[in-house]
Amino acid sequence: MRTKTFATIVIILLAVLLTAAVYKLPRRQEQVEAKPVPPVVVAVQAVAALPELVDEFDLPAVVEPNRVVKVAAEVAASVEKTCCEEGTPCKAGDMLVELNTDLLQADYDRAAAQTKFDSLKFSRISNLYKQGAATERERDQAEADLAVSTASTAAVEARLERARITAPIGGIVNKLPVEKGEYVLPGMPVAEIVDTAVVKVVLHVPERDIQYLRTGAAGRVLAMTEGEGKMAEGTVTYISETADGLTRATRVELTVDNRGRALRSGQIVRVKLARRTLKDAIMIPLASVVPLEEGKAVYVVENGKAQRRDITLGIIKGRDVQVLGGLKPGDSLIVAGHRFVGPGQDVVVKVEQQEAER
Repeated sequence: MRTKTFATIVIILLAVLLTAAVYKLPRRQEQVEAKPVPPVVVAVQAVAALPELVDEFDLPAVVEPNRVVKVAAEVAASVEKTCCEEGTPCKAGDMLVELNTDLLQADYDRAAAQTKFDSLKFSRISNLYKQGAATERERDQAEADLAVSTASTAAVEARLERARITAPIGGIVNKLPVEKGEYVLPGMPVAEIVDTAVVKVVLHVPERDIQYLRTGAAGRVLAMTEGEGKMAEGTVTYISETADGLTRATRVELTVDNRGRALRSGQIVRVKLARRTLKDAIMIPLASVVPLEEGKAVYVVENGKAQRRDITLGIIKGRDVQVLGGLKPGDSLIVAGHRFVGPGQDVVVKVEQQEAER
């Protein structure tokens, strides 16, 4: 009995000691109230619509000469004289090469003498026919002989004239592959003339853009000359009816006035062409767009707070992008600090940019 009483007393004492120890433990400090989040400093820009916006695209292109004419000999003879040098300009009708005409001149003299003889013969027989001293057959034969000799003379005369080879077009004498004394045959090239006063700029337009092009449309050609970019105006003069079977791109040619010889054949340039002209287009800085898991958004300032706007984007032009929906003219678009705000966040507008400054 005493043992049970003693155990009960020990348990009671332990409980009292434990209660006293717990009471003496330091109390939990009261929870500190959360401080308000300070407003975020942002820069804004007033949204405005452009009356007209030209939607352009640019592609690489290659310059080609307007015409390349290979001048060939039309008669067989040796080269008597070359009348120009490679790389020099020429006009239509300028002498390029003179061929030796000794044999051709002899043929011409013989044909001309025969023609003169046949002419006198025909005249004499015609008079005799009128007097009844010659038959009609004799007169017809004399007339035929005269016609044949006249044609022969004309042919030899033409060959004699073709011994003087002239430029059929104006341009630059690009090649002169013959030398004095060289024997040439009909069809052998003796000169090559390149017309670069007007050039063709050739590019291949992708399938998505070819639908916007028409012949007569204007284009701009950017060429790097002496380390500087120079712009030239051109006109679309040819659009192929068929696209490349592999790339699905279509050949397009622009004609460009090149009398200043700013463009050279084979030069790689860039061509700017217009797809269309957009009316009342809203353009904003591309950097102000916030990518989301689904779609894109921007932030605007309303009553001192940031508000999110989900937007639909259109074309990209330089550092700007077109907004098709989600913004309206007059909105205060946050263009700096937008990545540090959330919906309903207090903001302080530090800088207000103007549309003209972009």
